[in-house]
Amino acid sequence: MIVASFFAPREDRWGCDYDRLLMLLDASCKRFGLQHVVISDEPRPAPLETAQFALPANLMQALLFGQFLFLNSTPGPVLFVGADCLIVKDPRPVLAGDLTVTIGPFSDCEMNTGAIWCADGPTCAPIWKAALESKPEKWGQDQTSLYAAVQACELGVGRVRCEDHNWAPDSAGDDAGLPTVAHFRGRRKAFMEDWAKRHLGIGA
Repeated sequence: MIVASFFAPREDRWGCDYDRLLMLLDASCKRFGLQHVVISDEPRPAPLETAQFALPANLMQALLFGQFLFLNSTPGPVLFVGADCLIVKDPRPVLAGDLTVTIGPFSDCEMNTGAIWCADGPTCAPIWKAALESKPEKWGQDQTSLYAAVQACELGVGRVRCEDHNWAPDSAGDDAGLPTVAHFRGRRKAFMEDWAKRHLGIGA
């Protein structure tokens, strides 16, 4: 299984060093012998491995298009995570069916894209193509357009709880139940490095 994240600088919404966060993610992947690749439109700094593509200027479309291109060129299982995520437990056993998504108690979109498992890249790629056809432009529309495409697809889709597999700690001291993927949504990015050191023993 390849763990694929995304970072193509477009807007500085949270004021953080994403490459630094990606290096923490990379270290968390290595604990489980997982290859981590960053989808981007320019090389990320070493030791990060970059899958480089020409991407649209719009961030929502860049994210979905980059993931589509990566899936289309990557046979076998892929786990998409955010740049603001850490692998806490071996993610391989969570994959069920063609696609596994995490469902949470969210008002904007019940599926959260912080962790999405694909059993085979080219098999799942058409879902991302369908999401792109809706031309998402505004913040969050990457998630809603992708979920609509997931719901409309004919593949076998597994649904697991965000609370178990893609959850956000409330503070550096909160282990959040040690989910499969710890997701530092929003301003939580500020304590992601501290959390990684406390709970995973990685980082400076």
